Amino acid sequence: MVSEAATGDVMDLPGIPEDTIDLGERLDPVRTLLRRTASGDRRAAGALLDVLGPRIHGLAAHVTGSAARASALTVSVLRSCLRDAAELAASGLPGEAAVLDRARRAALATRPSGDVRSLVSPAAANDRTRDRREVDVLRVLLGLPLPQRALVESAAQGRFAATGAERPGAATALAEVLDALVPLGGPEDPELRALAALDALALADPSERARLKEIARGPETAGVHRHAIEAAARLTLLTAVPPSRDLHVAVLEGFAPEPVPAPEPEAAYSGDYATPVLGTDSQRRVVGPPARPGAAPAAAPGAGTPTPSALSASRPVPSGGEQAAPEAAPSFAFRPGDEAERGRRARRRRRQQARAGTRRTPWISRTLAALLAVTALVLGGLLVTTRGDLAEAEEFTDTWTTLSLSPEAQLVPGLSDNGTWQAVIAEDGVALRAEGVAGWDGEVLELWGETDGVARSLGVLDLSRDGEIAFTADGTADRLLVTREMAPGSGSGSPSPRVVATLDPGISGI
Repeated sequence: MVSEAATGDVMDLPGIPEDTIDLGERLDPVRTLLRRTASGDRRAAGALLDVLGPRIHGLAAHVTGSAARASALTVSVLRSCLRDAAELAASGLPGEAAVLDRARRAALATRPSGDVRSLVSPAAANDRTRDRREVDVLRVLLGLPLPQRALVESAAQGRFAATGAERPGAATALAEVLDALVPLGGPEDPELRALAALDALALADPSERARLKEIARGPETAGVHRHAIEAAARLTLLTAVPPSRDLHVAVLEGFAPEPVPAPEPEAAYSGDYATPVLGTDSQRRVVGPPARPGAAPAAAPGAGTPTPSALSASRPVPSGGEQAAPEAAPSFAFRPGDEAERGRRARRRRRQQARAGTRRTPWISRTLAALLAVTALVLGGLLVTTRGDLAEAEEFTDTWTTLSLSPEAQLVPGLSDNGTWQAVIAEDGVALRAEGVAGWDGEVLELWGETDGVARSLGVLDLSRDGEIAFTADGTADRLLVTREMAPGSGSGSPSPRVVATLDPGISGI
């Protein structure tokens, strides 16, 4: 049910519908933000990022296991939501569920990796959004047996290991939890509810999605699927993690700017030529009629007040059958000396110049002061940059030394035709350095670690202007691989075939 809030005649504002779609009398604020964003409201787009940004970023971080990939995925999803704001607002889902469903399907398309975290542990309380609905979600999870709670927490983070005959039973358990969060309603069909739960969590395979589409054709059965998506969106309250950097600049880049209000018209002069003009003796003004074709020219500024005969001569005499046209607004003129002597500061400066005997001395002094200020700023910036680079270099050297002295550490040279590469692979972490590396426009270098044939991203490498790289990461790997990816990263979850360097202890003979 869609209700449109009519605007009053007094305000005369464009009508923006405030929706209550399937929510009773409760408003849907995210849907309203989507509608305002679709109309080009930049403040509504920023509010949409503040409301759903932490939940999208947290879901991506739990699914991908990488903060860098989660940040890139969050920017991509939010940009698509701003682009398709009108489509999301017109869908049959509430605004919050529509955006989070798109984010979940985009995150699970990147092949989930990393560890599954507990959503009810005290350590996870600092990452949540502190929404009042979290209490209901936590109450439902804490009331479950430990095996079923682990199943729900894994499914909320994109993992569902049940196969074969175990899959229908596990899907039914998920449907029961989603029904406790948001009542699914509709027919009590176990197969419909199980398939709806799997698809709402983006865990259904193609055959299950086809079967759900076949049996959910009616309004009641389609409502079960929609309520399951709303319940899956509730689970993102427990996986919310605020991003480490502000996403407004990256997401709102190129978004339609907010329209600038038109300036108010200036008040028109309504007097006539006999109206007295206020001012002091040093601000004498000349008031005269505007220039007209065929009329006598107006008096020059500072020439004194025109006489009545001159005023009457400049006005055309109307004929007997014509009515005199209304007089136009008079024109005001000031003497240049009046404006120069208007302020106390200007008069003081002129007296100082007269005493100094030359007018070039203040200009030279101001120029030298500006040059000294710019020089001080540049030297200060260079000093701060140098200290920051020195601190980073010392930190990398300490990490390299610590990893090299750890038991079973491997010093691995790299095979590459672009620079010299070297790495330390230990159980506590990985350190990589390179020299003489040439970069590519529009592409970045990404480090991958392979363990038992499975590659995972260790992060994007920062290439300095001198072609040097210093990078450290937690965890270990059997071999390292550096590839070229599209900026800010491929986001595909697997390395590209454009290999820049290979650091393999087996190949190097270590």
